Amino acid sequence: MIKVSPRTKKTSFQVSYPEANSITIVGDFNGWSGDATPMKKNRSGVWKADLVLEAGDYQFRYLVNNDQWMNDEEAPSVPNSFGTENNVLRVEFPAPKKKTTAKKTTAKKTTTRKTAAKKSSK
Repeated sequence: MIKVSPRTKKTSFQVSYPEANSITIVGDFNGWSGDATPMKKNRSGVWKADLVLEAGDYQFRYLVNNDQWMNDEEAPSVPNSFGTENNVLRVEFPAPKKKTTAKKTTAKKTTTRKTAAKKSSK
């Protein structure tokens, strides 16, 4: 599972694989390095890692126990040059909201028939 937080600009990766001894995220954002982005395992066997990535499209895979490639089942994938598939991650941040300033409007004087009659009788 992958979540992108627009507020913190962190991309959170999460994989449930209790029997794994190690999992790293390997992708074009880290030069496909097998040891650049290790994940941490919690007590329930879920591996997690947070990355700060710029907006863009990235390809990645998980490397389990330094010898087994695994894809994220919830992420889209594309064929790679090795005859398997890489996951694809699109990081997008919404445009910042523009602050709008309220325009002050001046109230127009309205005249009633009585006020108009008094002015014309003077």
